[in-house]
Amino acid sequence: MRTTGIVAAVFLSLVAQARAQEAPSPDATVLSDVVVRTRPTQEAAHDFVGRVGAPAPGRGLALWRREVCPGVVNLKREAAQAIVDRIVEAAASLELRTGEPGCQPNVIVIFTHDGRGLVRTMNADNPRLFRQNVTGMHRDVGAFRDFLDSDRPVRWWSLSIPVDSETGLIAVRMPGDPAGGMVDKDLADMLGCSPSDCAIGAAPIINRSGPGRLNTQVVDSLFKTMIIVDMDMIRDINTTQLGDYIAFISLAQLDARAETQGFDTILNLFSGGAQQSLTDWDRAYLAALYATRPLRASPGAQNGAVADVMTRELRAIALSYQEERGAPRMSR
Repeated sequence: MRTTGIVAAVFLSLVAQARAQEAPSPDATVLSDVVVRTRPTQEAAHDFVGRVGAPAPGRGLALWRREVCPGVVNLKREAAQAIVDRIVEAAASLELRTGEPGCQPNVIVIFTHDGRGLVRTMNADNPRLFRQNVTGMHRDVGAFRDFLDSDRPVRWWSLSIPVDSETGLIAVRMPGDPAGGMVDKDLADMLGCSPSDCAIGAAPIINRSGPGRLNTQVVDSLFKTMIIVDMDMIRDINTTQLGDYIAFISLAQLDARAETQGFDTILNLFSGGAQQSLTDWDRAYLAALYATRPLRASPGAQNGAVADVMTRELRAIALSYQEERGAPRMSR
Protein backbone atom coordinates (compact mmCIF):
# COMPACT_ATOMS: atom_id res chain seq x y z
CA MET A 1 0.00 0.00 0.00
CA ARG A 2 2.81 2.38 0.93
CA THR A 3 4.59 1.67 -2.38
CA THR A 4 1.38 2.35 -4.27
CA GLY A 5 0.97 5.67 -2.45
CA ILE A 6 4.52 6.74 -3.28
CA VAL A 7 4.02 5.95 -6.99
CA ALA A 8 0.77 7.88 -7.03
CA ALA A 9 2.39 10.88 -5.38
CA VAL A 10 5.24 10.90 -7.85
CA PHE A 11 2.80 10.64 -10.77
CA LEU A 12 0.70 13.55 -9.49
CA SER A 13 3.84 15.61 -8.98
CA LEU A 14 4.97 15.00 -12.56
CA VAL A 15 1.52 15.95 -13.90
CA ALA A 16 1.59 19.18 -11.89
CA GLN A 17 5.04 20.04 -13.22
CA ALA A 18 3.94 19.39 -16.79
CA ARG A 19 0.88 21.61 -16.38
CA ALA A 20 3.01 24.33 -14.86
CA GLN A 21 5.35 24.24 -17.84
CA GLU A 22 2.41 24.37 -20.28
CA ALA A 23 0.80 27.33 -18.52
CA PRO A 24 2.00 30.69 -19.87
CA SER A 25 3.76 33.05 -17.52
CA PRO A 26 1.99 36.33 -16.70
CA ASP A 27 4.49 38.19 -18.91
CA ALA A 28 4.21 35.83 -21.89
CA THR A 29 2.34 36.69 -25.09
CA VAL A 30 0.06 33.91 -26.25
CA LEU A 31 -0.17 33.61 -30.03
CA SER A 32 -3.04 32.01 -31.84
CA ASP A 33 -2.43 28.96 -34.01
CA VAL A 34 -0.80 29.72 -37.37
CA VAL A 35 -2.16 27.84 -40.36
CA VAL A 36 0.11 27.74 -43.42
CA ARG A 37 -1.65 27.20 -46.72
CA THR A 38 0.17 26.66 -50.01
CA ARG A 39 -1.38 26.94 -53.43
CA PRO A 40 -1.11 24.27 -56.09
CA THR A 41 1.90 24.84 -58.36
CA GLN A 42 -0.21 25.31 -61.49
CA GLU A 43 -2.42 27.93 -59.85
CA ALA A 44 0.61 29.84 -58.55
CA ALA A 45 2.37 29.68 -61.94
CA HIS A 46 -0.67 31.07 -63.76
CA ASP A 47 -0.93 33.87 -61.19
CA PHE A 48 2.75 34.75 -61.53
CA VAL A 49 2.73 34.79 -65.34
CA GLY A 50 -0.35 37.00 -65.36
CA ARG A 51 1.17 39.42 -62.84
CA VAL A 52 4.68 39.93 -64.19
CA GLY A 53 4.18 39.72 -67.96
CA ALA A 54 4.26 43.17 -69.57
CA PRO A 55 3.90 43.01 -73.36
CA ALA A 56 2.86 45.86 -75.62
CA PRO A 57 -0.94 46.39 -75.63
CA GLY A 58 -2.69 43.66 -77.58
CA ARG A 59 0.55 41.77 -78.23
CA GLY A 60 2.06 38.59 -76.82
CA LEU A 61 5.17 38.29 -74.65
CA ALA A 62 8.21 39.16 -76.76
CA LEU A 63 11.40 37.07 -76.79
CA TRP A 64 14.94 37.58 -78.01
CA ARG A 65 14.99 36.00 -81.45
CA ARG A 66 18.40 37.33 -82.44
CA GLU A 67 21.67 37.58 -80.58
CA VAL A 68 21.76 39.34 -77.23
CA CYS A 69 24.52 41.94 -76.82
CA PRO A 70 24.73 43.49 -73.33
CA GLY A 71 26.59 46.71 -72.66
CA VAL A 72 27.22 48.48 -69.33
CA VAL A 73 27.83 52.23 -69.00
CA ASN A 74 29.32 54.30 -66.13
CA LEU A 75 30.71 51.39 -64.11
CA LYS A 76 34.28 50.24 -63.47
CA ARG A 77 35.48 47.65 -65.95
CA GLU A 78 35.67 44.70 -63.55
CA ALA A 79 32.21 45.29 -62.07
CA ALA A 80 30.73 45.97 -65.53
CA GLN A 81 32.16 42.69 -66.84
CA ALA A 82 30.62 40.84 -63.90
CA ILE A 83 27.18 42.22 -64.82
CA VAL A 84 27.68 41.29 -68.48
CA ASP A 85 28.78 37.77 -67.52
CA ARG A 86 25.58 37.18 -65.53
CA ILE A 87 23.44 38.27 -68.48
CA VAL A 88 25.42 36.10 -70.91
CA GLU A 89 25.24 33.10 -68.57
CA ALA A 90 21.46 33.41 -68.20
CA ALA A 91 21.05 33.81 -71.98
CA ALA A 92 23.24 30.77 -72.64
CA SER A 93 21.08 28.65 -70.30
CA LEU A 94 18.19 29.40 -72.67
CA GLU A 95 20.34 28.58 -75.74
CA LEU A 96 20.19 32.20 -76.90
CA ARG A 97 22.97 33.57 -79.08
CA THR A 98 25.13 36.29 -77.53
CA GLY A 99 27.27 38.79 -79.39
CA GLU A 100 31.04 38.80 -79.53
CA PRO A 101 33.00 41.58 -77.77
CA GLY A 102 32.49 44.82 -79.67
CA CYS A 103 28.95 43.97 -80.82
CA GLN A 104 26.31 46.70 -80.99
CA PRO A 105 24.58 46.62 -77.55
CA ASN A 106 20.85 45.92 -77.49
CA VAL A 107 20.69 45.41 -73.71
CA ILE A 108 21.98 48.73 -72.40
CA VAL A 109 22.60 49.05 -68.64
CA ILE A 110 23.35 52.59 -67.44
CA PHE A 111 24.56 53.31 -63.90
CA THR A 112 23.84 56.77 -62.53
CA HIS A 113 23.36 58.70 -59.29
CA ASP A 114 19.99 60.09 -60.44
CA GLY A 115 17.92 57.53 -62.31
CA ARG A 116 14.78 59.62 -62.61
CA GLY A 117 16.67 62.72 -63.73
CA LEU A 118 18.61 60.75 -66.33
CA VAL A 119 15.60 59.13 -68.03
CA ARG A 120 13.75 62.45 -68.10
CA THR A 121 16.74 64.13 -69.75
CA MET A 122 17.14 61.28 -72.25
CA ASN A 123 13.44 61.47 -73.14
CA ALA A 124 13.54 65.28 -73.52
CA ASP A 125 16.59 65.07 -75.77
CA ASN A 126 15.18 62.28 -77.95
CA PRO A 127 11.47 61.45 -77.46
CA ARG A 128 11.71 58.59 -79.96
CA LEU A 129 14.39 56.83 -77.93
CA PHE A 130 11.79 55.12 -75.77
CA ARG A 131 8.57 55.46 -77.78
CA GLN A 132 8.10 54.86 -81.49
CA ASN A 133 5.04 55.67 -83.56
CA VAL A 134 4.58 51.98 -84.37
CA THR A 135 1.91 49.59 -83.12
CA GLY A 136 3.15 46.79 -80.90
CA MET A 137 6.58 48.19 -80.02
CA HIS A 138 6.21 49.34 -76.42
CA ARG A 139 3.90 49.55 -73.41
CA ASP A 140 1.18 52.14 -72.80
CA VAL A 141 1.36 55.71 -71.50
CA GLY A 142 0.74 54.71 -67.87
CA ALA A 143 3.69 52.32 -67.86
CA PHE A 144 5.89 54.95 -69.52
CA ARG A 145 5.00 57.56 -66.91
CA ASP A 146 5.92 55.06 -64.21
CA PHE A 147 9.24 54.46 -65.97
CA LEU A 148 9.95 58.19 -65.98
CA ASP A 149 8.66 59.15 -62.53
CA SER A 150 9.21 56.19 -60.18
CA ASP A 151 11.90 56.15 -57.49
CA ARG A 152 12.96 52.53 -58.01
CA PRO A 153 16.61 51.49 -57.70
CA VAL A 154 16.33 49.83 -61.11
CA ARG A 155 13.98 50.84 -63.92
CA TRP A 156 13.72 49.37 -67.40
CA TRP A 157 12.02 49.86 -70.74
CA SER A 158 11.78 47.28 -73.53
CA LEU A 159 11.06 47.71 -77.22
CA SER A 160 9.74 44.87 -79.35
CA ILE A 161 8.45 44.39 -82.87
CA PRO A 162 5.96 41.96 -84.47
CA VAL A 163 7.74 39.65 -86.93
CA ASP A 164 6.94 36.72 -89.19
CA SER A 165 7.89 33.58 -87.24
CA GLU A 166 8.84 31.79 -90.45
CA THR A 167 11.00 34.44 -92.11
CA GLY A 168 11.91 36.79 -89.26
CA LEU A 169 10.80 39.75 -91.38
CA ILE A 170 9.08 42.69 -89.70
CA ALA A 171 5.31 42.30 -89.84
CA VAL A 172 4.35 45.98 -89.49
CA ARG A 173 5.12 49.07 -91.51
CA MET A 174 7.92 51.15 -90.01
CA PRO A 175 8.44 54.93 -90.15
CA GLY A 176 10.43 55.79 -93.25
CA ASP A 177 9.22 52.79 -95.24
CA PRO A 178 8.25 53.63 -98.85
CA ALA A 179 4.70 54.75 -99.48
CA GLY A 180 4.24 52.30 -102.32
CA GLY A 181 5.75 49.22 -103.94
CA MET A 182 5.36 46.51 -106.56
CA VAL A 183 2.28 44.27 -106.38
CA ASP A 184 0.67 41.67 -108.58
CA LYS A 185 -1.29 43.17 -111.53
CA ASP A 186 -4.55 41.45 -110.56
CA LEU A 187 -4.24 42.74 -107.00
CA ALA A 188 -3.47 46.25 -108.30
CA ASP A 189 -6.56 46.14 -110.53
CA MET A 190 -8.69 45.09 -107.58
CA LEU A 191 -7.30 47.91 -105.41
CA GLY A 192 -7.38 50.49 -108.16
CA CYS A 193 -3.66 51.33 -108.06
CA SER A 194 -0.64 50.97 -110.34
CA PRO A 195 1.23 47.63 -110.15
CA SER A 196 4.55 49.55 -109.91
CA ASP A 197 3.43 51.96 -107.17
CA CYS A 198 0.73 50.64 -104.88
CA ALA A 199 0.40 51.58 -101.21
CA ILE A 200 -0.25 47.99 -100.15
CA GLY A 201 3.12 47.09 -101.66
CA ALA A 202 4.80 48.80 -98.71
CA ALA A 203 2.86 46.77 -96.18
CA PRO A 204 4.30 43.44 -95.04
CA ILE A 205 2.47 40.36 -96.35
CA ILE A 206 2.33 37.30 -94.09
CA ASN A 207 1.60 33.95 -95.71
CA ARG A 208 -0.01 31.62 -93.18
CA SER A 209 1.82 28.30 -93.05
CA GLY A 210 -0.65 26.41 -90.88
CA PRO A 211 -4.42 26.05 -90.48
CA GLY A 212 -6.65 27.45 -87.76
CA ARG A 213 -7.62 30.81 -86.31
CA LEU A 214 -6.34 30.04 -82.79
CA ASN A 215 -2.69 30.16 -83.85
CA THR A 216 -0.69 32.96 -85.41
CA GLN A 217 2.40 33.23 -87.53
CA VAL A 218 3.13 36.75 -86.28
CA VAL A 219 5.20 36.73 -83.08
CA ASP A 220 6.92 39.43 -81.05
CA SER A 221 10.67 39.93 -80.97
CA LEU A 222 12.66 41.98 -78.48
CA PHE A 223 15.17 44.29 -80.11
CA LYS A 224 16.23 46.68 -77.34
CA THR A 225 16.04 46.88 -73.55
CA MET A 226 17.27 49.91 -71.61
CA ILE A 227 17.98 49.54 -67.90
CA ILE A 228 18.81 52.41 -65.55
CA VAL A 229 20.44 51.60 -62.18
CA ASP A 230 20.42 54.27 -59.46
CA MET A 231 23.65 53.62 -57.54
CA ASP A 232 22.49 55.70 -54.56
CA MET A 233 19.52 53.36 -54.03
CA ILE A 234 20.93 49.84 -54.44
CA ARG A 235 22.34 49.85 -50.88
CA ASP A 236 24.34 46.72 -49.99
CA ILE A 237 23.24 44.59 -52.95
CA ASN A 238 26.25 42.68 -54.26
CA THR A 239 27.30 42.31 -57.90
CA THR A 240 26.03 38.73 -58.22
CA GLN A 241 22.57 39.61 -56.97
CA LEU A 242 22.35 42.74 -59.08
CA GLY A 243 23.68 40.91 -62.13
CA ASP A 244 21.05 38.19 -61.84
CA TYR A 245 18.31 40.77 -61.29
CA ILE A 246 19.41 42.64 -64.41
CA ALA A 247 19.71 39.38 -66.37
CA PHE A 248 16.11 38.46 -65.52
CA ILE A 249 14.64 41.79 -66.57
CA SER A 250 16.83 41.79 -69.70
CA LEU A 251 15.50 38.50 -71.07
CA ALA A 252 11.77 38.98 -70.49
CA GLN A 253 9.14 41.71 -70.64
CA LEU A 254 8.37 42.26 -66.95
CA ASP A 255 6.12 44.70 -65.13
CA ALA A 256 8.10 46.76 -62.58
CA ARG A 257 4.84 47.44 -60.72
CA ALA A 258 3.89 43.79 -60.26
CA GLU A 259 3.33 42.57 -56.68
CA THR A 260 5.58 39.51 -56.30
CA GLN A 261 6.02 39.20 -52.52
CA GLY A 262 4.26 35.83 -52.46
CA PHE A 263 6.71 34.26 -54.91
CA ASP A 264 10.30 33.04 -54.60
CA THR A 265 11.78 35.36 -57.20
CA ILE A 266 14.79 37.65 -57.62
CA LEU A 267 12.25 40.39 -58.39
CA ASN A 268 11.86 40.79 -54.62
CA LEU A 269 15.52 41.78 -54.25
CA PHE A 270 14.75 45.41 -53.40
CA SER A 271 11.66 44.74 -51.31
CA GLY A 272 13.09 42.63 -48.52
CA GLY A 273 13.64 39.36 -50.41
CA ALA A 274 16.46 37.07 -49.30
CA GLN A 275 17.23 35.74 -52.76
CA GLN A 276 20.94 35.62 -53.54
CA SER A 277 20.60 34.77 -57.23
CA LEU A 278 18.10 33.62 -59.82
CA THR A 279 15.76 31.15 -58.12
CA ASP A 280 14.31 27.91 -59.44
CA TRP A 281 11.08 29.85 -59.89
CA ASP A 282 12.82 32.47 -62.05
CA ARG A 283 14.62 29.86 -64.14
CA ALA A 284 11.38 27.93 -64.66
CA TYR A 285 9.67 31.09 -65.87
CA LEU A 286 12.43 31.89 -68.37
CA ALA A 287 12.60 28.28 -69.56
CA ALA A 288 8.84 28.27 -70.12
CA LEU A 289 8.94 31.62 -71.88
CA TYR A 290 11.51 30.37 -74.39
CA ALA A 291 10.19 26.82 -74.70
CA THR A 292 8.72 25.55 -77.95
CA ARG A 293 4.93 25.77 -77.70
CA PRO A 294 1.91 26.57 -79.91
CA LEU A 295 1.91 30.13 -81.28
CA ARG A 296 -1.46 31.17 -79.87
CA ALA A 297 -3.09 34.25 -81.38
CA SER A 298 -4.67 35.38 -78.09
CA PRO A 299 -2.28 36.99 -75.55
CA GLY A 300 -4.29 35.32 -72.78
CA ALA A 301 -3.85 31.91 -74.40
CA GLN A 302 -0.13 32.61 -74.78
CA ASN A 303 0.14 33.38 -71.05
CA GLY A 304 -1.71 30.17 -70.25
CA ALA A 305 0.68 28.15 -72.41
CA VAL A 306 3.70 29.71 -70.67
CA ALA A 307 2.20 28.98 -67.24
CA ASP A 308 1.52 25.34 -68.17
CA VAL A 309 5.12 24.81 -69.30
CA MET A 310 6.36 26.60 -66.17
CA THR A 311 4.33 24.21 -64.02
CA ARG A 312 5.96 21.22 -65.68
CA GLU A 313 9.40 22.78 -65.19
CA LEU A 314 8.78 23.37 -61.48
CA ARG A 315 7.49 19.85 -60.94
CA ALA A 316 10.53 18.44 -62.73
CA ILE A 317 12.83 20.50 -60.48
CA ALA A 318 11.02 19.31 -57.35
CA LEU A 319 11.25 15.69 -58.51
CA SER A 320 14.97 16.10 -59.18
CA TYR A 321 15.53 17.38 -55.64
CA GLN A 322 13.60 14.42 -54.20
CA GLU A 323 15.71 11.95 -56.17
CA GLU A 324 18.96 13.64 -55.12
CA ARG A 325 17.99 13.33 -51.47
CA GLY A 326 16.82 9.75 -51.85
CA ALA A 327 13.27 10.64 -50.90
CA PRO A 328 10.44 8.39 -52.13
CA ARG A 329 9.02 9.46 -55.45
CA MET A 330 5.80 11.42 -55.06
CA SER A 331 2.92 11.24 -57.50
CA ARG A 332 2.00 14.44 -59.31
